Amino acid sequence: MKYTVCKAEELKTGQMKAFTVDRKSIVVIRSQNGEVYALRNVCPHKGPALSDGSLDGTCLASEPGEYNLEKVGEVLKCPWHNWEFDIKTGCSLFDPENVRVKTFDVLEEEGTVFVQV
Repeated sequence: MKYTVCKAEELKTGQMKAFTVDRKSIVVIRSQNGEVYALRNVCPHKGPALSDGSLDGTCLASEPGEYNLEKVGEVLKCPWHNWEFDIKTGCSLFDPENVRVKTFDVLEEEGTVFVQV
């Protein structure tokens, strides 16, 4: 089912907002490139709201002693223990096969953002 969450203009680039949709807490995020993503707003580790965390990037090693900042603005970091999740897939960065946050389809039509639950 498709639910209205906000007007598109209310969600700025690099911003996230929490909404309750069908009794589920969901965080909606507009990425640096303007795409909109929605994830369950609960960290699977200890349960805090991911919307209280931050949008960051992650460091990847290209060779020993050299690190590159990647996925800038695409990593949602839990506010309690810094668990990191890819906003596009919901997969954790440390164990993507086994630890993830549920994602939801998002539509942006006629100036309105909708989440499908």
